[in-house]
Amino acid sequence: MYKMLINAVDPEEYRIAILKDGELDEFYIATSTREETKGNIYKGTVARIEPSLQAAFINYGADKNGFLTIGEIHPEYYESQGSVSNAKSVPQIEKALKKGNEVLVQVTKEREGKKGAYLTTYISLAGRYLVLTPGRPNNGISQKIEDEEERQRLKSVMSQLKLPEEIGYIVRTAASGQKKRTIERDLKNLLRMWQDIKKRA
Repeated sequence: MYKMLINAVDPEEYRIAILKDGELDEFYIATSTREETKGNIYKGTVARIEPSLQAAFINYGADKNGFLTIGEIHPEYYESQGSVSNAKSVPQIEKALKKGNEVLVQVTKEREGKKGAYLTTYISLAGRYLVLTPGRPNNGISQKIEDEEERQRLKSVMSQLKLPEEIGYIVRTAASGQKKRTIERDLKNLLRMWQDIKKRA
């Protein structure tokens, strides 16, 4: 059984806790004084390459350019340019990206002080019951779902749903006990969201 608790005593900050069978399942904090961007997806442009850091600074519309390291650049960006002959090897940042290149990025860490936000090109789309990982066709189930019978049921449910080969998924804790049609509805919403993002990008 799920229960939602909302603490809105402070007008500048409110907290939301979601309990499952009396135990904390999810927790959120939102503020009115600071815009939260973590998880947001943007179409950005490479503003500067910094070989010494093996990173690029990305202009994505914020007042500070975001920080993108070579490890957070999906291979599709440099494989399509023929920048590396071995798909399993990672090139130098100056070979993976060029100034002016457009990239689809997601904020992984909020900006702090004079530092810009940390970015990744490995996009994740979180729904109520699933997290989709486009470009990373690996699948998993939340470790918080410990009941083996339920884990097998969820694996069976996911095997019956239509998912593009290039998109992976993670089944969230909230999916435990949910019916196939409920999970399928969440999947369809996320796939529709991803298609919309790609069109806009």
